[in-house]
Amino acid sequence: MSKRILIIEESPESSLALRSILEPKGYEVLAACDGAEGWTIIVNERPDLVIMELRLPGMSGMEICKRVRSSAGLAETPLIIVTSMTANSGKPESYWASGLGCDDFITKPFDALNILGRVEYQLRRGQYISSAHARAATDTGAAAVKSSGPHPAAFDDPGEVVRVFIESWNTRAFAREYDTLGEEMLGGVGREEYVRRRAQLYADEQGENTTRKALDVYVNISHNVAKVDCLREDATSGVARAKDERYALKKTPGGWKIISVRSDPILFSIE
Repeated sequence: MSKRILIIEESPESSLALRSILEPKGYEVLAACDGAEGWTIIVNERPDLVIMELRLPGMSGMEICKRVRSSAGLAETPLIIVTSMTANSGKPESYWASGLGCDDFITKPFDALNILGRVEYQLRRGQYISSAHARAATDTGAAAVKSSGPHPAAFDDPGEVVRVFIESWNTRAFAREYDTLGEEMLGGVGREEYVRRRAQLYADEQGENTTRKALDVYVNISHNVAKVDCLREDATSGVARAKDERYALKKTPGGWKIISVRSDPILFSIE
């Protein structure tokens, strides 16, 4: 059965453009031209995913996000905001997604492949998270620090690879962290040596006082290359700092591997 996607968009041109991207891929498209109508469709039809403008007549996209997240049976519905309102804000899309409570945020004008990639990711995200949690359940902090063990697990979701890379610090799971990296990032360093160096850095920096968290990840996949935008928070002794990071990954026989990282500090506080 095809997935049903609701488009809530006042502009007929934008609505038609989104429909022309989604329908050829087999999605069933529902449409509303104002927020109130869109909310009624969400309640009555329970679409698999909602794409909406932020500025809408009748009810804003922000209000719809709040209502969906606070409604039993609807709270897990993937929500994607597509808007031009924040184009000149100077803040990353991940910032707005985190603040609005939506799953993804795309700035107009949008790219067809970008739309499709993010839609597919959101529709499959539950599957990704479930499989990732099942893998994580087999790890313990003590076992993860050891360099010996089974062959590195294949990572099927680039967003989850980035999340594991960032958050492995919290449990000293440096062997698992190693598994997320491509040879471009390792520079010839072997698994055992990598784990030793990271464990030493953790001790030197009193790593138990720092928590690293991937707040939101956004994935765009093209063939065997993926780009991941990540809103990251590092908290040291209760003081949190946000970073906007961009990762490039390649698909290998062992799963997705990180091949480059770019990190920029974000000058705002996370409430």
